[in-house]
Amino acid sequence: MKEVKHYSDHFKRGVVKEILSGSESLEYYRRKYKIGGHMTLSRWLVNFASEETFPMASKKRDKDELADLKAELALLRRELADERLRREAYELMIRIAEEEFNIPIEKKSGVKRSKK
Repeated sequence: MKEVKHYSDHFKRGVVKEILSGSESLEYYRRKYKIGGHMTLSRWLVNFASEETFPMASKKRDKDELADLKAELALLRRELADERLRREAYELMIRIAEEEFNIPIEKKSGVKRSKK
């Protein structure tokens, strides 16, 4: 079975930068770095060339990603606040039920279970 090599993004970006600044063919760089697959470098160019030739494109992507993360953080904070309110409501409900019906609902700490 053929061994599949995995390359870091740093390495891929370096190769793409060299391809864009050089005048050799893709096949030359594929052999130089012993990269398998005839489409591998083409895919790297598609994925990383815009960052090299248009650095603002990657910055725009970073800004979009940052905006998405901020929106997700705001959503998670709202959900956390809702869950805290829900927990407080359950605790209040349990306390009222224990007082009204005089039955213990919450397990007391330190109490051992009886053996049957």
